[in-house]
Amino acid sequence: MPPLSRWALFLDLDGTLLDLCETPDAVRPAEGLAGTLAALQRITLGALALVTGRTVAFADGLFPDHSFTIAGLHGAELRPAPGLAPGLGLPPDPAPPASPDFRAAREMARALAPALPGVIFEDKGRAFALHYRLAPAAQDEVARIMQTAAQRAGQGWRLRAGKCVVELCPSGQDKGSAVRNLMRFQPFSDRTPVAAGDDLTDEAMFRAVNALGGLSLRVGPEEGLRDSAALAGIASPGAFRSWLESLTQGLT
Repeated sequence: MPPLSRWALFLDLDGTLLDLCETPDAVRPAEGLAGTLAALQRITLGALALVTGRTVAFADGLFPDHSFTIAGLHGAELRPAPGLAPGLGLPPDPAPPASPDFRAAREMARALAPALPGVIFEDKGRAFALHYRLAPAAQDEVARIMQTAAQRAGQGWRLRAGKCVVELCPSGQDKGSAVRNLMRFQPFSDRTPVAAGDDLTDEAMFRAVNALGGLSLRVGPEEGLRDSAALAGIASPGAFRSWLESLTQGLT
């Protein structure tokens, strides 16, 4: 690997930088994480992006005193950090507006969730999800509801499954395309991409980074590497945060 100053970092949030919580809104950055990310942003001259299924607005709210490049909704949204080109890495196929059919599908899922104790509905604006971490027995019913929602929403939307969650998102982008889009522009271009994630939706990012000659890291138990495209693993979000902090020692 080249020195850290020549890396381009693409980092997932939930389960990677952030510890998973029982409910999606309960996640919070660990003490010192914002400072570590800010240091990495300085060392790489801005080549750091948070690549997440959350909205840009939600990710921004986690770090109110900092502003990072954020690819939200699995790449369907993108907001460059201040000082970077406004058009940096904008997706060529942006998320469609919330059509009447999509809104009807979203309200159907919202209305059905309370009948499944422990299932949580999450509204992301141009995406929505049902979480069943607190109700694992509801997995099949959640899948059925979301499949019906996808059919009602029509073209332009796709289902994505993750850890105890199924969501309906814009179909034109994924985390891999977000990485490829950003790598076409400064300060990300001509660097070695390094991506970290923990979930099925991060596999597209791993494959993109591998194809670009970079390093992909899966955060979580070692057995998760067996079916992953990631080239290496780190045991937990806490261990990953410690590793990131160690990278900055003596460089800030």
